[in-house]
Amino acid sequence: MSFWFYSFLASFTSYFNLMKQLLFIAAFLFSVSVSAQNKYSYTLDLKNVVRDKVSVDLIVPELAGKEAIFSFAKAIPGSYAQKDYGRFIENLIAFDKNGVKLKIVKLNNNQYQINNANQLRRISYEVNDTWDEKHKNFIFQPGGSNIEAGKNFVLNNYAFCGYFENQTNIPFEISIQKPANLFAATHLTVKIKSPEEDFVTAKNFFTLSDNPIMYAVPDTTSFMVGKSKINVAVASATGKVKSTQIAEFLKPMSKALEKFFNGLPVDSYQFLYFFEDPEKALINREKEEGGYGALEHNYSSLYYLPEIGYETQLKTMVNEVSSHEFLHILTPLNLHSEEIESFDFTNPKMSKHLWLYEGVTEYFANLVQLQNGLLTEKEFFKNMNDKINQSEEYGNFSMTEMSTHVMEDSFQKKYNSVYNKGALIAFFLDLAIREKTEGKSDLKTAITDLVKKYGPNKPFRDESLFGEIVAVTHPEIKVFIDEHISGNKPLPLAEYFNKVGYEYLKEKEQAAFYVGQLGLKYDEAAGNFVFTGVKENKLDIKEDDIFVKVDEISVTTANLEEVWEKYFNMNITHPELAVLVKRNGSEKLLKGTLNTGHFSTKNYLGPVPNKTDQQTKNLNQLKAQN
Repeated sequence: MSFWFYSFLASFTSYFNLMKQLLFIAAFLFSVSVSAQNKYSYTLDLKNVVRDKVSVDLIVPELAGKEAIFSFAKAIPGSYAQKDYGRFIENLIAFDKNGVKLKIVKLNNNQYQINNANQLRRISYEVNDTWDEKHKNFIFQPGGSNIEAGKNFVLNNYAFCGYFENQTNIPFEISIQKPANLFAATHLTVKIKSPEEDFVTAKNFFTLSDNPIMYAVPDTTSFMVGKSKINVAVASATGKVKSTQIAEFLKPMSKALEKFFNGLPVDSYQFLYFFEDPEKALINREKEEGGYGALEHNYSSLYYLPEIGYETQLKTMVNEVSSHEFLHILTPLNLHSEEIESFDFTNPKMSKHLWLYEGVTEYFANLVQLQNGLLTEKEFFKNMNDKINQSEEYGNFSMTEMSTHVMEDSFQKKYNSVYNKGALIAFFLDLAIREKTEGKSDLKTAITDLVKKYGPNKPFRDESLFGEIVAVTHPEIKVFIDEHISGNKPLPLAEYFNKVGYEYLKEKEQAAFYVGQLGLKYDEAAGNFVFTGVKENKLDIKEDDIFVKVDEISVTTANLEEVWEKYFNMNITHPELAVLVKRNGSEKLLKGTLNTGHFSTKNYLGPVPNKTDQQTKNLNQLKAQN
């Protein structure tokens, strides 16, 4: 078009007028090129880390007006607490196109007012990581950032990149200068421009925030589940845990979830794991500086877990946490409210449905493992029993009220209830739907129906969800919702567990048999279990005896927990024991009659001796994959 314009002028104007027009065109093209900077162009320097800080440079998008507010996230989706990531920003400076500093005013922890914003061209600042900083309101590690020069960088991008108010829905481009030996694991598209530069793009701030990046020495494994590619990246503090090992844990669970979903609803998914040295992690936990766990994203999840040499325990931990996070691709990815769809990072408005996003997800994480043999019936109900005990500390309250006000201190204290009370609510709601519909529907079917109606790009109205659940299930489900989700009526534990043939008692006393006071530890180097903390006992077990057999049952990593509970921790059936130990290289068979006594179980949950036909039917339906 511009060439045609040039030819036209050459034919019908004087040379003088032509030059004026060419100058105009040049000015016009320059104006277009400037206005085309309707994006954020970031540079992060991970190569030259000084004082454990990363330098950030931003070429700003086009701004109108004389003042602009540059912000960092106050809160983030999936983590329901005030974070104030602006606390970790230092030496923020604004420049015009000539490199002259512009006046800025820090308004609060997260916001800067920049004067003469129509002249603003560039912003620079430094970022502290959240993992190492000692401060109040420590940010849970999976929602924070790690800067370990030359070794590891955990980039939750909202901790590094700011945004201008009302300009979060434009593209972000990030040039990441990094050590050549580190690899970027993320769901974002990464263009490798050179061994020391990656180029990352995101269509808007939400997408950027929803996709963390972990830089580490490459340790990745991928596998296919149906048509979906599962990617596993591991950074292990001392190299104890490997991605191949974790991938083998995840394969059965991923296949179970594919079956649960009838095909995974994503083309690919990233599991990003950071395994911390347990000694360092223990110090952090004692100082109340975070803890183990994970944070979900739509196409990935980020984990902060301890390195564990005892593989059975490592596998249990990984599957338990990972199944929960992976299931978030159901909700909130495919079923969420307007508050999540249009999340306000500066002044967030909370949805009332945390019971759905976290409680239903936690229940389904247990249910899918039960239905696919990854959890036994006993393990499933033990998990439910644990959730009863955990939920007691929070008392009775409205889950929707807590969810709506979760950013407030008094309600924030109840947030963790979504993982225990929320899961119990989901379990009982599932049983109620099955009962009222005579087995024709269940909670999974109801959620799946709503996913078909809404999906990832169509949010529901917060106020309408309960009516929609009732509409796809049964009118009487409204009573359960009104009493136990919107209302604060205690959950009828005995009534609902009885439906599947389990007895719940607030307290139960039982006869028991005791060896004495002793404990057990795992010797990683030798690969065996050693008695520790030993005091007087009926079998004459000594400190550092190696546990070999009990009643002719060889002790292995696979059966240890079951053996320990049955014969030592809660022995109600064996008044006498024969334990084979290895002491100073020689095996010794220790026999004895145990002490007798009683123990009281708080919140007892166990199978009834003789289930009715209906209880058996209900339990079998629960365990069956539909």
